[in-house]
Amino acid sequence: MFENYLKSALRFLKQNRVFAAINALGLSIALAVSFIILLFVINELSYDHCFKNRKQIYRVLNYDLELKKSMVGTPYVLTLALKEQFPQIEKSVAVTGSPLKEFSLKLKDEYINVPNAIATDSEVFDIFTLHLIWGVQHQNLLDDQSSLVISKDLAKKLFHGKNPVGNEIVGLVDNEEHVFVIKGVFDNIPENSTFKADCFISNKWTLANINKSNKITNSDKDWTMNYWTTWVLLSKGSNPRSLENQLKAFKIKNIGRYPQFNYLLQNLSDVYTGSEKVFTNTIKGNMNNVRLFSAIAMVMVLIAAINYILLSTVVSSGRAKEIGIRKTFGAGIESIKNQLFSESILLSILVFPVALLLMWLALPYAGKLFQTKVHIISSNIMIYILVYLAITVFIGIASGIYTSTYLSGLRVSDVLKNTLQTGKKRTILRSFLIVIQLIIFCSFVSCTLIIRSQYQYALNKDIGYYNHDVILVDLGFDFKGTSAYLNSIKSNPNVIMAGGASNHLPMNGAFVFFVPNFQNKDQKVKLEDMFVDYDFLKTMGITIIEGRNFSEDFGSDVEGSIILNQTAVKQLGITDPIGKKIGNQTIIGIAKDFNLHSIHSDIPPHGIEMTANVRQIAVHYKPGTLKSVLSMLETELKKVAPGKPFLYSTIEDLIKDLYSSEKNLTNVVSIITLFTLVIASLGLFGLTLFAAKTRTKEIGIKKVFGSSETAIIYSFLTENFILVAIASLISVPITIYIMSKWLNNFAYKVTISWMVFLISFIAALVVVLFTVYFHAYKASRLNPVKALRYE
Repeated sequence: MFENYLKSALRFLKQNRVFAAINALGLSIALAVSFIILLFVINELSYDHCFKNRKQIYRVLNYDLELKKSMVGTPYVLTLALKEQFPQIEKSVAVTGSPLKEFSLKLKDEYINVPNAIATDSEVFDIFTLHLIWGVQHQNLLDDQSSLVISKDLAKKLFHGKNPVGNEIVGLVDNEEHVFVIKGVFDNIPENSTFKADCFISNKWTLANINKSNKITNSDKDWTMNYWTTWVLLSKGSNPRSLENQLKAFKIKNIGRYPQFNYLLQNLSDVYTGSEKVFTNTIKGNMNNVRLFSAIAMVMVLIAAINYILLSTVVSSGRAKEIGIRKTFGAGIESIKNQLFSESILLSILVFPVALLLMWLALPYAGKLFQTKVHIISSNIMIYILVYLAITVFIGIASGIYTSTYLSGLRVSDVLKNTLQTGKKRTILRSFLIVIQLIIFCSFVSCTLIIRSQYQYALNKDIGYYNHDVILVDLGFDFKGTSAYLNSIKSNPNVIMAGGASNHLPMNGAFVFFVPNFQNKDQKVKLEDMFVDYDFLKTMGITIIEGRNFSEDFGSDVEGSIILNQTAVKQLGITDPIGKKIGNQTIIGIAKDFNLHSIHSDIPPHGIEMTANVRQIAVHYKPGTLKSVLSMLETELKKVAPGKPFLYSTIEDLIKDLYSSEKNLTNVVSIITLFTLVIASLGLFGLTLFAAKTRTKEIGIKKVFGSSETAIIYSFLTENFILVAIASLISVPITIYIMSKWLNNFAYKVTISWMVFLISFIAALVVVLFTVYFHAYKASRLNPVKALRYE
């Protein structure tokens, strides 16, 4: 029976080549686009699924009760205390990055930087079930300070795939050479993991480094040294929320009621997509993007389904006589329905490999579009196949249900009278499906225009400081030649001004402190802090509207002065602020409000203080001199610090990076809009071709009675103009609702203009009328005699 259905389907396709080609092309494009989006979504949702015990693994967070924010920093002593006091915790481990800013291993005569060198303890292998290729599992691999465990890739690079266990290798620690002994080689951690490591070294390096920096001897017992990330493995059946509640009393017992924070637990499965409000340097996903792209993928599937149903019903209508003859010869409704239903699914599956090929060809471009690596992860192969097949079969089923139900229920008398193709119900249904496609297209066009408008607004908004002709040079931590470097920069004729700060503008993070309101001491105001040198504010063009800037003429400015912004003065309730005290600091000036962060948030109340720890140099240069200024900056840096790499950003690039997600969203929605247009146009093209054929005799009669070619074309265009107008009107409230919610993510935003809806209407109208006009013109040119003889 299956063979008969397949032969019937292929024979039918051969007889309707044009419609079949249009249908297959539209469906394969829609499926390929949705497959790419779903590939991204599946990859995002699969993070950390590679760890066998992920449902039992939790990260301990340090939740600040005043800031309402969580941080990953916890003390080393916490690890041992948790294991001792809570029996439901099977394992616990403290993990930190390399104890140095850089960690290198010596290969021949060169040092190779190891970016993901992790300092930790031996329990990490048990908690994350890291498989050892070489070495003894469950052995105390990192107990010795000289121990080193490396990844498979690193072992291949250093030892060309040979077993390196027991070998010694030289590593660079604090610019000093130390000999390490390789105790094991672990299998590479998959890409879709937030826990990444190229090698593991002992935590003893971190402890020694912290003791040295802080001039202490007991960092392993100090509850204030929050330099580690604590991971715990709970026993099966343990209640993490119950344990979290017990941690409040645990914290009071070990540390006291102050500082104001609590320990919270975050499951490993939530670390990637659930860390939006967690201060951490580990990679993060964006659940909003996952939801958004999932919705877009579903819309593409909907468009594909609609298009497939439209064209399938059109083509299937040509089988009415076949169905009538089969019924006359005794074929049952169920038999006909099963055949048509099976054919519909078979045809959709035939398109499946074409869609996969298109997806594979488009993957490199998709990566650029999403601004992330969109690739096939081997561990997700079965998920991809199941999801993709389910979507393809769903479209076949959706089309098959309608066509099989309709055609199998035809009466023989209706077939012989040829009343099928002119029925009002059929026309209304097709018009309804076309309108849905046009609503989606118009909504996408409008959303694209609004997102692009907001992106341009963000780039061009007056943010209170120079947004052009400024370079930010990254000096890093503990840079020794700041003064000499700044002096050499300022002497260059192309430099207007140069100054330093701990962090560049716009800032991503925040230094926060609380100050009592001057009118109500019980009310605390959260102030964000910014640390600068004497010339940074002038360099960035930040205006002091009252009082004065920092000056070398006042020695007290180094530690005893602060500048507030207008919002801080207002929220603190200060009148005549100059000369007033905030703690031990005197207010010497009021800065005009400027955007400390992106325009997603309001300008916060903040203070500006002096610092000797300059990590960023801002250079305001004369327009048109960027190339020569960059060359000078690199040359002067080499004079002060010969081995330091020259790292810089322009203020324009930093602002663009700040709104990169908006730019990506604009690009993605624009591309999806284009594909929506192509798919809808293909469907409309096929429907118009069908309509022109079915109305051939009608057009012949009209021409005999004197209708002009223009009038016939006009009748075609008018019908479709009405559909576009209806779709455009319906798309307006949909777009306003979606975009209003999206724009609520911004403190400063554009208003939705009626022009975007007019443009989307015109775009849809031009596309639809252009698509329809070809067939309308061709139909209007028919010879009336041939038209009246047409069957």
